[in-house]
Amino acid sequence: MDVTRNEDPMAPRAAADSRVSLAILTVPGQANPFGTLHGGVMLRMADECGAVSALRHVGRGQVTTAAMDSMTFLGPVYVGERVEIVAEVTYAGRTSIETRIEIHAEALQHPGRRMVGSGYALYVALDDEGKRPHEVPPLLTLTEADRVRDEEARARQAIRLARRDEARRRSGEFL
Repeated sequence: MDVTRNEDPMAPRAAADSRVSLAILTVPGQANPFGTLHGGVMLRMADECGAVSALRHVGRGQVTTAAMDSMTFLGPVYVGERVEIVAEVTYAGRTSIETRIEIHAEALQHPGRRMVGSGYALYVALDDEGKRPHEVPPLLTLTEADRVRDEEARARQAIRLARRDEARRRSGEFL
């Protein structure tokens, strides 16, 4: 949806409209001594791709990362492989946006993608100055699959909020 053409910036948006991908070829500087990509490199790329997806949904201002959830690595990525990260919005709260992120790898000598990671990230929409949260458009729900997606996302959000409350409660224990 192009919100620059006098369309309602708070109109519900389809998840597919937020889908974005990022691809790179891996190099030795991104790898550990064993020739596999550092998990932190994959997390950084996943966060960048998820943020672009969230911003695409929001359509204005900025977004900031609030949480990286359940990123699970399923297999190694080797130097010289192509890595593709794909993200799509799966939840829109009042000011927060969740994205599902998948990481795929492909050996150039043997084309064929394999999933090597997946998880969720949560972003908060901010104004143009990056200071105050602002409301985001709802996520469009049309199909039974969309309804299931929404239900699962609300459950993940409840878990995130409980973890955040626990972290705040315990924040002074290690000082």
